[in-house]
Amino acid sequence: MEKLIEKIKSANTIAVIPHINADPDTLGSCYAFCEAMRLMGKRAVCYVEEIPQQRFQFIGGEYTLYTGEVDVYDLCASLDCGDMERLGKRAEIFNSAHDTINIDHHVTNTLFAQANYVEGDAAATGQILCEFLPKLGIKINDTIARYLYIAICSDTGCFKFSNVESKTLRYTADLLEYNFDHAEIARLLFDTDSLSVTKFKAELMGSIESYADGKLSVIELSDELYEKYGIPESEVPNVVDIPRRVEGTEIALCFKPKKDGIGVNFRSNSDVDVSKISIKFGGGGHERAAGCTVHEGTMQQVKRAVIDECVRVLENL
Repeated sequence: MEKLIEKIKSANTIAVIPHINADPDTLGSCYAFCEAMRLMGKRAVCYVEEIPQQRFQFIGGEYTLYTGEVDVYDLCASLDCGDMERLGKRAEIFNSAHDTINIDHHVTNTLFAQANYVEGDAAATGQILCEFLPKLGIKINDTIARYLYIAICSDTGCFKFSNVESKTLRYTADLLEYNFDHAEIARLLFDTDSLSVTKFKAELMGSIESYADGKLSVIELSDELYEKYGIPESEVPNVVDIPRRVEGTEIALCFKPKKDGIGVNFRSNSDVDVSKISIKFGGGGHERAAGCTVHEGTMQQVKRAVIDECVRVLENL
């Protein structure tokens, strides 16, 4: 931590990078970090690879869409990114900076920066910042508190996931002392769907596949299904939670076609560490939530390989 603090204090210009396909933890963390840096009198810019999804527009925050032009910064800070690949094209900004830091909570983080602060047992990167920012001498304000609450609330499933620990709730209780509408944040994150998305989810529920005596539940997405309901993929987050909710499920899988291969999302309701399974297919993540992209093979070939590996793991518990 001391090394990160030293690099931050010596920097005047700071580029801040959330991971590709930015979610509320990485966005909330980056926006909070930028606000904190500006309170320290620094010039901080948050670079995104793509415009944040419409359903995340309520988060607010200032960002700059990366266009390929690279300014050289004193410091580049990566937040909630497990490896360089998650930086996308903005890795050019990272590599050109004089100093680099990495703040993250993924146990599979590759420690790719000059200075790394990774807490694999933290519920969210936002939780890490609750501890880290005061050590920089930052006095948290209403704006920072709101961003950090969004980050933590999102990555804990509104505090229902197993990654929630007593420290998570203590930090959150402190955040609630500030002036923002936490109930509205939870509603927008978890309880708001369009009619098209609701019908889309209903069809997926009817297509769940079951393996290993009901311990493995699987769904498969397709471009045609999104086209049928006229919705972009970005409008339906965490689709893998649909099979995860089936009684008896210990591992849930969601397969989806991508431009560069087949994407696989993993969730665990048991002691199975799905990050270890994901790593075998070139991915990573957390013990209970992980993902990967398999670059070779058809949908059916990838499904067969991943399902067989999951069944093997379940049979050897």
